[in-house]
Amino acid sequence: MLYPYISGVRTLSVIGMCKNAGKTTVLNSLISECEARGEILGLTSIGRDGERSDLVTNTKKPEIFVRAGAIVATAEDLLREGDISMEILDSTGVPTPMGEIIIVRATASGFVQIGGASITAHQRLIRDKLFAFGCDRVFIDGAISRKSLGNPSLADASILSSGASYDPSVARTAEDTAYYARLFSLPQVGMEPTCLRFTAESEGERFGSDELDGLAKVIRSGASKLMLRGAVTDSTAKALLAYGKLLGNTTLIAEDASRLLLKPDSFEKLLRFTKGFGVLKGTRLAAVTVNPFSAYGLHYDKNEFKERVESALQAAGLDIPVFDVKDA
Repeated sequence: MLYPYISGVRTLSVIGMCKNAGKTTVLNSLISECEARGEILGLTSIGRDGERSDLVTNTKKPEIFVRAGAIVATAEDLLREGDISMEILDSTGVPTPMGEIIIVRATASGFVQIGGASITAHQRLIRDKLFAFGCDRVFIDGAISRKSLGNPSLADASILSSGASYDPSVARTAEDTAYYARLFSLPQVGMEPTCLRFTAESEGERFGSDELDGLAKVIRSGASKLMLRGAVTDSTAKALLAYGKLLGNTTLIAEDASRLLLKPDSFEKLLRFTKGFGVLKGTRLAAVTVNPFSAYGLHYDKNEFKERVESALQAAGLDIPVFDVKDA
């Protein structure tokens, strides 16, 4: 079902908007489709996945199933939690709270738990090692809170998984799904823009006087493109919006979608006062998946949820396929 949409994708990230968004079901579907075609798969994660029950909600979760030949990079402590027979290929030296990341080859089919690196450089190292051991394709599992998954230097494309556990309101979940899809679909800008480096890297930090002086000079110069290096947060938006109409002819450029940590209302305000957003390195969103079942018992009507997400994507001008994997 999803296989045609990942044609030519060597590294795919599966990003959940929340816990229990259905990404493990999506991952299992992808694994099954690819292995049925004889592909050797590499699997890793940012965080932890594959556990039998969710450690936060204490609800039953689908486990990750692989066939013999799959290559898995996971934290050492999690190796004993699965039931696959395995051959150890490499000790990577990459630390995690659950132990060093070990790369193994499954010698028999079974279930695995995956815990991986949280630093982008480590993620790239693990990915490259998986390819060096002969993988045809690598899947990386993670969540929207780990925005490095949207970094195009890590993955060729992404699948965004949305679910009823995100919010009791189906309307809000659909709207926010479309918002994140917009971020992952921003146009790539080929020209080198006027550069300004922001040093505030996280929400709540304030810009120093040097950064604000530099911002004022660039904006008042009438630059048509303004590059925002580093994280683009709500505090970034507040600093920019202080210049109001002066931004009217300016396109804002982020390094890539993973750097955009804006809340939807901040993003919309910046769109109103500027010529819009672009990125230096683009990300391809291959598909959106929907899960109408909530770990908290507030389930959606499956048809309504899928239709609302499709409508929200269309309203945002996005032509991205939407799937309910369990309903296929």
